[in-house]
Amino acid sequence: MSEEVILLGDPVVYRDDINNGFDEVGVVVQTGSCFKVLWNGEHHPRVQIIGQLRLADLDEVEAGQRIIKNETT
Repeated sequence: MSEEVILLGDPVVYRDDINNGFDEVGVVVQTGSCFKVLWNGEHHPRVQIIGQLRLADLDEVEAGQRIIKNETT
């Protein structure tokens, strides 16, 4: 599995293997030693663990939520 590079301004979602009930799309607003994401509908960014996130696909950005993909299809 290749490492994704996530940059400032990128849309992100939680990885598909993390089922935390939070399927919103967020935007990276700060990188470096403190990685922050502003999630849909929130006014203040949250500090996130970068390893729990992945880049959002275009269909997820358009839908405004994470779409968990079945690996067998």
